[in-house]
Amino acid sequence: SSGINAEWPLRPGKVATTRFAVRAKRPNVEQTRDYVHGGLLSEINDINGSQEALKQQIASAEETLHRLLKNKERLQQDIAIKKKSIQIDEQQCLRLRKTLSWRGFRPAGM
Repeated sequence: SSGINAEWPLRPGKVATTRFAVRAKRPNVEQTRDYVHGGLLSEINDINGSQEALKQQIASAEETLHRLLKNKERLQQDIAIKKKSIQIDEQQCLRLRKTLSWRGFRPAGM
């Protein structure tokens, strides 16, 4: 993986879930479905949704990174081939071209 700590987005969810669990362990008299209860449930759902979105973004970023690395590798191979072609041209073809006489050369059709 990319070295991103995959556990960091889980901490806020653990805090909210723990707060909700502590609230649920109260004696029956104190267990209510009040504004705070609804707020905790909403917070847990929001955090879970955010975590899923972050996981998707991480997966997408890792996929993009993988494609970019493959592309970089392909470009480096292309550059190596082109460098070798230039080297061959300079070492072999250029010497041959220098030995050719271009005087009196006329392109066809002239």
